[in-house]
Amino acid sequence: MKNPQKHLNRGLTLVEVLIATSIILIFLMALLGAHNLYLKTALANGEVVKGAYLAEEGAEVVRFLRDSSWDTNIASLSLDTDYYLVWSGGAWQVTTAETLIDSVFERTITLSAVYRDASADIVSSGGTLDPDTLMVVSSVSWPKNGITTTKSISTYITNIFDD
Repeated sequence: MKNPQKHLNRGLTLVEVLIATSIILIFLMALLGAHNLYLKTALANGEVVKGAYLAEEGAEVVRFLRDSSWDTNIASLSLDTDYYLVWSGGAWQVTTAETLIDSVFERTITLSAVYRDASADIVSSGGTLDPDTLMVVSSVSWPKNGITTTKSISTYITNIFDD
């Protein structure tokens, strides 16, 4: 006589394999969906990262121009005017002509006067003009989906070499 229990165990093993395979398949599909979401987010943030780097580069270029010659490169610029930075002939140049980077990004540099109080601290209003210190705002703008996105950073530069 055959053992009926032995016959049931073979069929139960097949059901267990099907359930395990289904669970693994569901897990892999969820993992693939998360990976696709990650890639979509990473690719969408590429322009934001590039805009932030370009804004930082703008501030660094102004520091470089300051170090090269305050009187020639910085003091001759008008305050509260948008300037554009151009790499031409192996050197950075400042211009008022609108320029685009990669035909997408517009970077502007604006210099503003700085005022100090009696303690020599920078103040937003009032105080005494400090002719050897300027506030630099480096802004990068680009269009995306019909709107303009802007990244800006600001810093102060001082005529440290008195030139």
